[in-house]
Amino acid sequence: MVALDIWYDQTPKDDERNVVICVNTAAERDALIARIEETSDNVAPPMIQVAHSGVKRTTALEVGLGKEKGFIGCTSRAEGGWTVGNGDADTTVDCIYMGNRSEVPVKVGVPMSTVCQGLHELLVSGARPSVVESDAS
Repeated sequence: MVALDIWYDQTPKDDERNVVICVNTAAERDALIARIEETSDNVAPPMIQVAHSGVKRTTALEVGLGKEKGFIGCTSRAEGGWTVGNGDADTTVDCIYMGNRSEVPVKVGVPMSTVCQGLHELLVSGARPSVVESDAS
């Protein structure tokens, strides 16, 4: 298993004022996703950023967590890409990351089970999830 750092909101998580949440197990990941999904009834679904804990210049994932659909985007130049759904390529949806609005193409939306599978793969192997397609950006 690979420890993951997750950025979700701007509220400090410890005495050193860090906002990162460290996830070491699948149970911790699932509990965090469940807590974040509770806010999915807001105007825009929440987005998190995920990276390997303690590793500089690691690949980071942008992850959207809607009620029914979400997405994963990989920011690495070598391994970059997005999940690919069946939404309109010319339409965007708003997401909220750390209090800021981001527009994401609707075409990257996939079932939440696919998003969870991708996060599980990252946690277990540390590699880019197989649900992220290189040519989808």
